[in-house]
Amino acid sequence: MIGFPGRIPLKTAVALFALALVCAAAHHQKITVPSGSTVYVDTNNGFDIFILAAFQEKHVPLRVVPTREKAEYILDSSLFHDAGFVATAKTAGTYRISEAAFKLTAKNGDIVWAYAATKGMLSRGGGKQSVAEACAKHIKALVSK
Repeated sequence: MIGFPGRIPLKTAVALFALALVCAAAHHQKITVPSGSTVYVDTNNGFDIFILAAFQEKHVPLRVVPTREKAEYILDSSLFHDAGFVATAKTAGTYRISEAAFKLTAKNGDIVWAYAATKGMLSRGGGKQSVAEACAKHIKALVSK
């Protein structure tokens, strides 16, 4: 596929815009999650492994549990990829953009936090680790000490 870095599908743009609105509303409310709370990280074709690794690397003070029933909070995620070819006068190569949207929901169904991240890479990687680490960093900031 030939494309340009930074262009995203309309469905992705709409989903990210909706999450941005939720984030803006939550930003005005100074929401915190108690340290040590339990969280279930929903599976998303293996992306949950990247999120769990990022939680560990960023020292997020939440306890991850194996089922929704045991969790006080549920972290859902959606991961999107776009790839293409970039050529300049001096080099040519492939790029890959990873976009992820995250939603943290309390057991009562209230959306506590939402976040969207876009990471682009001119390499084989793809950015899954980068967007997972961005999520972990922002969740850690939500957790009260």
